[in-house]
Amino acid sequence: MMRLSLSESVRSALVEVWAHKLRSGLTLTGVTLGTAAMVVLMTLMAGVREAVWSGVRGLGFDGVMFVSAQRPQSLLGQKKAFQSRGLALRDSQALASEGESLAAVAAVRLADRVVQAGSVSKRVQVYAVTASYAQVHDRQVQRGRFFHQGDEEAARRVAVLGAELATSLFGHENPVGKTVKVGDVPFQVIGVEERLGNRFANSGWTRREMEGILIPLSAFRAYLSGGQEVNLITVRTDRKDNLAAVKAEIERIIRRSHNGIDDFEVENVADEMLRAEKEIRVILRNWTIVLAAIAGISLLVGGVGIYSVLRISLAERLYEIGLRKAIGASDQAILTQVLAESTSLSLLGAASGVILGLLVTRMASGAFEAGLPPSPAGLAFAFGFAVAVGFFSGLWPARQASRLSPVEAMRG
Repeated sequence: MMRLSLSESVRSALVEVWAHKLRSGLTLTGVTLGTAAMVVLMTLMAGVREAVWSGVRGLGFDGVMFVSAQRPQSLLGQKKAFQSRGLALRDSQALASEGESLAAVAAVRLADRVVQAGSVSKRVQVYAVTASYAQVHDRQVQRGRFFHQGDEEAARRVAVLGAELATSLFGHENPVGKTVKVGDVPFQVIGVEERLGNRFANSGWTRREMEGILIPLSAFRAYLSGGQEVNLITVRTDRKDNLAAVKAEIERIIRRSHNGIDDFEVENVADEMLRAEKEIRVILRNWTIVLAAIAGISLLVGGVGIYSVLRISLAERLYEIGLRKAIGASDQAILTQVLAESTSLSLLGAASGVILGLLVTRMASGAFEAGLPPSPAGLAFAFGFAVAVGFFSGLWPARQASRLSPVEAMRG
């Protein structure tokens, strides 16, 4: 009985593919486009997913809660409101010293002021903050440094510019070491913040901060506006598994500092972020499934093309198959050769599709700050899926061809 080795089957399959260039080319086009679509869509979704999470992390709200002043809700509380001195710097100090669940605490005072550098001026939000603000919100600088505890204690007139404000005032020039005026008071620029969030994730707070200026709270009180009051206290906790208990601890400390008056509100930003992240995760997963299904369907269409081409090819070669079986070719040899043809087509199409997909994603990478690095797992999945589609598309025609009797095949 005549048997063909696997290498001979593959060689014979490639000869057959080459002999019908137009037909094979049309079939390859379907597999190539399907594979390329899967590579592009999977890479794009991976890029979008990374960009979204990078933007969310860049907001600086992970594990963060805001404490703000508010009017007491109860009538009794309103009558006793005079017994509380309102939200003040001492409250942040109390939280820092007594809050066992708190990793960092910062006081924030907000004001609108005109900031001037040379002949350029702009009205912006001034963030007068304690030095721990950078730790609470995980702020990084692209140039210079953030102010530290020594700057805070000495009430130094130093400033960190938001990324947008630095560009507005100085263009592409390095502003570190230069002087800006906040109102009529000169401050030395010691740093420029990194950009916060990105086009996929941003908030009003971070946009205003990028367009604003940060100075030590002590310097604001000494040179611009005195008083102990603050607009906000921001805190960060590492106990994200029990945010309700952390919030209760903050409320207990502030309430005691305010003589039992509830003239404040604790906004659980950390919990809101966790809920938002869950929703984003579901949306991204659903989109990934939908797009992968679309790409998979396009690959299946390519598989139908392989199936159709093989049926036509086998119909034309029935006499050849019958003759081979008559001189001793086994069913397994016929099966192997036909499968080798379908798999060869899918391999060529998959390889071409991966290359085309990489070229397309490279052209699209400019829309993403971090680019679109190819995912080895995604490429392997797309390639493997395309090859599998080709293999199974050829399985039924191969089985039919291998089961033909020599006489039946030679009669056509």
